[in-house]
Amino acid sequence: MTGSAAARWRTYAGLPAGLKALVVLSTVVGLGSYMITPFIGVLLVKGVGLDTGTAGLLVAVATFVQFGGSIVGGPVADRLGLRPTMIVALLLRTLGLVLLALAVRVHFLVLPAVVLVAAGPALYLPANKAYIVRSVSDELRPLFLAISAAALNVGMGLGPFLAVLLIGRDPVVLLLVLAGFFALITVAHQVAMQPVAARPEAPGGGTEAGGTEAGGGSTLRGALSDALRPVLFNVAAFYLYFSFQSFIGLYAAAESHLGLVGWVMLLNCAMMAVLQPLLAGRIARAGYRMLLAGSFLLMAAGTAVMCLGGTFALLLGTAVFTVGEAFVFLRGDLEVVGRIPDRPAFAFGVQRLTTGVGGLFAGAAGGFLFGHFQHDGHPGRYWLAVAAQCAVVAVLGLVLGGSSAGRTERAGTEDTAGREKEPAA
Repeated sequence: MTGSAAARWRTYAGLPAGLKALVVLSTVVGLGSYMITPFIGVLLVKGVGLDTGTAGLLVAVATFVQFGGSIVGGPVADRLGLRPTMIVALLLRTLGLVLLALAVRVHFLVLPAVVLVAAGPALYLPANKAYIVRSVSDELRPLFLAISAAALNVGMGLGPFLAVLLIGRDPVVLLLVLAGFFALITVAHQVAMQPVAARPEAPGGGTEAGGTEAGGGSTLRGALSDALRPVLFNVAAFYLYFSFQSFIGLYAAAESHLGLVGWVMLLNCAMMAVLQPLLAGRIARAGYRMLLAGSFLLMAAGTAVMCLGGTFALLLGTAVFTVGEAFVFLRGDLEVVGRIPDRPAFAFGVQRLTTGVGGLFAGAAGGFLFGHFQHDGHPGRYWLAVAAQCAVVAVLGLVLGGSSAGRTERAGTEDTAGREKEPAA
């Protein structure tokens, strides 16, 4: 145990300084982001004074920009470079927060403010993940992508608790504090991070940027075609996750357990932060078909338990669901980036787009299903419907999952285990 810990410390100590800085900064960015993201709607209604319909429309616009805009984040990162793209993204979010604070008095600023706040992560996250891929070896890729996701989950868990301390008093104070916070984070990125070169082992012998440009659009189209199957399973995974996240609050309120929602989400985020780095190697080496089937079956079991209602059932169901979520999300990142190895920023932009599409489907279908069961007086049956969908996707994964992205790369490669998961946020 001690030897393993020492080996991991030596691995960490030998990493580029920029990557070590990014691990810390990712946690801070996640913390700041989730001090504002869950409260956008509240700020628009309580702070700016919009009606709920207009606020909902603006939240929908922000969601589309934040997730759908990431498909643009990859090409921007290829053009500007990874560190400059992250800095531009942080500046956009800082400016958006300042404008949102001003929009409390000057209402016409609210639209550009919301767009800028959402555009920040659309550019930042693909560049952040691509920086990790370019900075580490193939063997370390699963671990550090898991650590990056863990940093985000720490922020998701702690950010809302910190925001509540400020938002109840004066939303403008929260927005200005966050603007100053992101300004400091921007400076930290400029000072602590170093530009990262393209990985020398990129297929074709060229750099990552050059590989796709020199190879022409046909190379990228072929990679996207190869990535279609994992992309579709990633959409399904995010659809099922948002079917859980978006409606657990409504279910808890219907069952008089509203105060439990914070603990449910904290448990979800904490387990993700611990499990993904801890199990990264196993997740990467597992057969793709079996991993898909097992992950979605765990999600099915977790949501089925939630239908029982009560504190214990909700927490137990969340724990089981989260184990499946941890496996399928990390492996989804690895599969997609492994199929588009020359353009990691673009690959993670595609991944972010799958998040947005899954969330959109969950909002539409989940809203209909939950409303139907709630109207009938049986809101718990919603979770059985979600469990059934998880089970269907598990069967599809077993039948249609295909091979890992690293299958063709592994032939003639010494590190077989590392390649199987590298295939591919």
